[in-house]
Amino acid sequence: MKTGVSVGRIRRGVFVILIMTLAVARMSLAQMRLEKTTKKFNVAIFVFPGVQVIDFAGPYEVFVESGMNVYIVGETVAPLQTAGGLTITPKYSFENAPKPDLVVLPGGGFYKPGDKAVGDQMVNPLAMKWIKEMAKQAEVMTVCNGAFLAAKAGLLVNLPATTFYGYLDNLTEVSPTTTVIRDKKYVDNGRIVTTAGLSSGIDGSLYIVSKLVGNGRAKFTALNMEYNWDPDSKFARAMLPDIYIPDELGTDLPEGSYLDEYYGNRDHWHMTVRIPAPHTPSQINEVVNTSLTKWGQWTKVEGSAPTESRWTFTDRLGVKWLTTITSGADGSGVLLTLQMRRN
Repeated sequence: MKTGVSVGRIRRGVFVILIMTLAVARMSLAQMRLEKTTKKFNVAIFVFPGVQVIDFAGPYEVFVESGMNVYIVGETVAPLQTAGGLTITPKYSFENAPKPDLVVLPGGGFYKPGDKAVGDQMVNPLAMKWIKEMAKQAEVMTVCNGAFLAAKAGLLVNLPATTFYGYLDNLTEVSPTTTVIRDKKYVDNGRIVTTAGLSSGIDGSLYIVSKLVGNGRAKFTALNMEYNWDPDSKFARAMLPDIYIPDELGTDLPEGSYLDEYYGNRDHWHMTVRIPAPHTPSQINEVVNTSLTKWGQWTKVEGSAPTESRWTFTDRLGVKWLTTITSGADGSGVLLTLQMRRN
């Protein structure tokens, strides 16, 4: 009996200790949050009509979660429509925005002056003046084709930078001396941080948090966001070979065709498309041959079969690839399979 009482007391004691330990842990987290809020770092995110939502919302979430003072700035405080039709209202205008420690330039639309979103802002004298003035007193991060705003402002002269994979070849049109980086999601050139497209802004923002308050804080922030951040990731959209698959191939396939599988890495790519009946494998193979021949960027390999064709091409980095395309009968039509591998 005495032994039972003793065990009960021990268990209760362990329980009390456990509660106290959890309380201390919670206090530590509370202290961490308090610490994050006592030393405010101002982050100004520029927004404009047509801005891409994830380009500004991703960094916004990261910097807020890390305890910084984050606010959006527009030319005015009038409501504006983002890409996709979401309406937002800037908290500040160029005229009354607090002095920032970091300015985020998101992307959206096209890159040429006058081509909506970023393009419009590149020929907006008020926007360009604000960006140049802010860059003199604050750090700068760009997301996606927001890099073109930095380029237009002269912030990328003789420096490496990246941007949205589809616009990498065009960045030097605005900043001829910029070295374009294709194999990274974000690039810190010592003056500004540029990131690739869309979700890359989240990775770039976490990197900046790691620079400002440590890698542990950045990982803690990512964990709270339930974001699987890998600062050593080798993923770079511009390095995946599927960008060499011609759009014409998809548009020339019969109506009702749909993408079934799509995956790969820097060394290979696999794509399957399901094509409805009554089309046959040989008919689809002929469509593929006609489409790719008309496109003219790939070279057909001799000796291809009636339901299979092989093609070679050289990518922009001088790497040679072999693409095999087969058409096979499927229960509901034709299954078209494309496989790309380094040659």
